[in-house]
Order: sequence, then C-alpha cells, then structure tokens
Amino acid sequence: MSSETTVRNGAVTLPVTRSGAGPELVFLNGGGATQVAWKDVIAELHGYETITFDLRGHGKASAATSYKFADFQSDVEAVLGSLAVQRPILIGWSLGADLALEYAATHPVAGLVLVDGAVPLQEPLVEDQKKLRDSFNSLGTKLAMRLVRLTPHGYVMPGKAFADLTIELDQRRQQLLDTYRTLDCPVTMLLATHSAHGRDAHAAHVNRTWKAGGEVLRAAVPSAEVSWLDGDHKLPFHHPAEIARAIENLAAKAQSAE
Repeated sequence: MSSETTVRNGAVTLPVTRSGAGPELVFLNGGGATQVAWKDVIAELHGYETITFDLRGHGKASAATSYKFADFQSDVEAVLGSLAVQRPILIGWSLGADLALEYAATHPVAGLVLVDGAVPLQEPLVEDQKKLRDSFNSLGTKLAMRLVRLTPHGYVMPGKAFADLTIELDQRRQQLLDTYRTLDCPVTMLLATHSAHGRDAHAAHVNRTWKAGGEVLRAAVPSAEVSWLDGDHKLPFHHPAEIARAIENLAAKAQSAE
C-alpha cells in the first residue's frame, strides 16, 4: 500500500509518496528527473518504508522563482521535517546525491547510497561556462525541454536555471572532501563508467575527472565503499537491481552498527 500527500515549502508544493513498512529509505532525485525514476529500484526492495517526492519545478511539484542548490536543499528539509523522519537511509542520484550528502552533514542519518553524484572533484567538469549556457539556450535544447514538459512527469525548471545549477554543483563538488570526513555513517557510492555521452574531448574530460574523483574519495575516506557500474548517467533505469543490493547491504551494515 502507498499513500500520497503534499508538503509545503513556502510557496512551493511538493508531492510525497510513502510505501511499505520497515526501516525508512528516502530517495532524492536528479535534476530533470522525478520520483518515478526510482520505480524499478523500489520494486527490487522488500521490508522497507520507501519515501519519494518531487523537487520544485519537477513532476507534480509546483514551479518556483529560484532553483539554486540551497532552494532544493530547503525542499529536502521541508519534506523530512514535515514527515518527522529520523535517521533514514538516504539514496540520492546526481543532484540528489549532493543533496543527500549535504543533509547528512547536519542531520543524523543511518547511511548514504550515492548514485553518480556528489563526487569530490579535483578540477571542474565545466570547462567553458559560456558554452554550457549557450547550449541550454540553443533552439534544439529549448524544443527538447518543451517536449519533456508535455509529459506527465516532466519539469518546468527553465534552461537558464539548469545551466546555473550545473555550474554551481561543479563548484561545490570541488569542496566536498571535508564534508565526507565529517560523516559518522556508512557511505556507498555507485558511479557510471561513462557518465558523459559522446567521444569528444569534453566527454573524455568529464569521464576521466569523474573517475578520478571516485578514486580520490576511496583513498581519502577508506570507510566509503566506491564502485563502478558499466553504463551512462542513467543508472537507476539501467541498474535497478544492483542499486537495490547496494541499499540492502548498507542497511545491514547500518543495523549492525546500532
């Protein structure tokens, strides 16, 4: 059985879905994705209460006037505060991984499963900010984003906001190692072997830098389990069983530590 409710964060309304019973698992989405992205992963899990929700400007959540990282973080705070969730396991993908890490730095959590996000970068992924912004402003990208917005689980977050958030995340990820060192919960990180599409120089740079970041985390924080899954950034769609097993393994570790 599942229940649906809404949580308000100022002027923003966030739809929340709760299913099952047991230890609480909270799933945080990537930018441009909705809670539906976790459907196949959740189908692989049994004996847990799963909590999913849409961030501002995504899915059935209302639009907002600001889409900075701190705004999305406030959405997470609002939902978990409203539901009175205590010591959950957080599972975050892409942007959601960074949100999960930030939440864990200031709240008690039982553990983190970070999927292709929150990588401690040693150099920026975005080599040319103007080029990135221009790509989101191109006619092709604008048309593609309009088509996505017509789907039942699309988003209304504008292209400029996506570009700005990408740049902000890039900068934040270059400062993450200190955050990881403050955690007192188990951490599992699952990274894509080829997070960026294409065979051009930029894709090669992204994939090389991404992999190096995972290696840096494993060396700097030996307690963090870092592994790679063959594929691109869409790991929740392509590797739901592997992600579910990682969640179960971390949950068992967290329980034994209590």
